[in-house]
Amino acid sequence: MPQGTILTVGSLNMDQIVHTPRMPVLGETLLGAGSLKLVPGGKGANQAVAMARLGASVAMAGRVGSDPFGAQLLKALQADGIDTQLVAVDDREASGVAFIFLAPDGENAIVVASGANMRVGADMQQMRSIYEAISHCSALVLQLEIPLETVKNAIEAGHQAGVPVILNLAPAQPLPWDTLRHLTALIVNENEASMLSGQRIDSLEDASIVAKVLSGRGIPIVIITLGALGALLASHGPTGETHIAHQPAPSVQVIDTTAGGDCFAGAFTVAYTEQQPLQDALRFAVYASALKVTKFGAQSGLPARREVEAFMEEHEERSGQS
Repeated sequence: MPQGTILTVGSLNMDQIVHTPRMPVLGETLLGAGSLKLVPGGKGANQAVAMARLGASVAMAGRVGSDPFGAQLLKALQADGIDTQLVAVDDREASGVAFIFLAPDGENAIVVASGANMRVGADMQQMRSIYEAISHCSALVLQLEIPLETVKNAIEAGHQAGVPVILNLAPAQPLPWDTLRHLTALIVNENEASMLSGQRIDSLEDASIVAKVLSGRGIPIVIITLGALGALLASHGPTGETHIAHQPAPSVQVIDTTAGGDCFAGAFTVAYTEQQPLQDALRFAVYASALKVTKFGAQSGLPARREVEAFMEEHEERSGQS
C-alpha cells in the first residue's frame, strides 16, 4: 500500500433503488415510478469512493460474495483508482445489498441485507493483512455495517499504531467508551449523538451541549451532522478547554440524501489528512455533502474535488454579493 494511503474497512452493498411517491405503510403495496436502479453502495465503499474523488489515495478492505454483484462492486471501486487487494471474495455468503425507497423530496428508507459484510473479521488471514495495512496507512476510516467486534479490533490496531482513526457511528450502535476514546474523530448525526449521550437534539444549542458532553468523555474531535443546518464540531484546546465550531450548510435542491453522510465523512477525512485547520475541514465536508444530495445515487452521485471547490467558490461569490 503506497505511503499516504487512507484505509477504509467497511461494507460494500449493491443498492437497489425504487422511486416511490411516498413511503409505504405496513401492509400496503405501492406502485413505484420507473424501473429498478442498481447503484454501487455500502457505507464503507461510499466513503472510499468519496475520498478517492476528492483526491486521496485510498485502499478498501471488506468482503463481497462470489456473485455478479460482488464483481460489479469491485469493478466500481477500481474505476475510481481504489486499491481493492484487501477486499476478499466470500464463498459462503452473497454480496451485501440495500433496498432503498426514494421519495420525491429526496428522503429515503433503507433495508440492508448484509451478506458477506457480516463475515469481515471471520477470516484471520484477511485480518492479518488488514492489521498490516493499518500500520502503514495515513488514516483509518470505519463505519458500523460490519461486525462490531471487527470494528473494535481495528480501532485498537489503529490506536496502537498511532494512526488517526475516524469512525462514522452509522448505523447507530453502542460501542464501549474505552473504544471510543481511542478515536481521533467521531462523526455522528443527531440520532446517533442522542443515542450515545442520552440527550435529545432539537436545536443547534442542543447539538452544542451534546457535542461538549461527548468531547468531555475523551474523544478529541466530535462532529454532529445536522442536515440542512450544516454540522457542528467540538475539539479540545491546548489547555483542555472545548472549542465549538459551527458550519452552516448552503441551500440546495435535494434530489437524493443517500450517501450524504458518507460523503461528509470522506471529505472531512481527506481535509484532515491534508492538515487543513479543523474549521476549514468542517466547511469542506459540509459543502461536499451538500453537493452530493443534489445528485442521484450513492456512489454515482459523489462529487469530484473540482466540483466541490467550484461550488464553494460560487457560494462565496454569491454571499459576497448579497
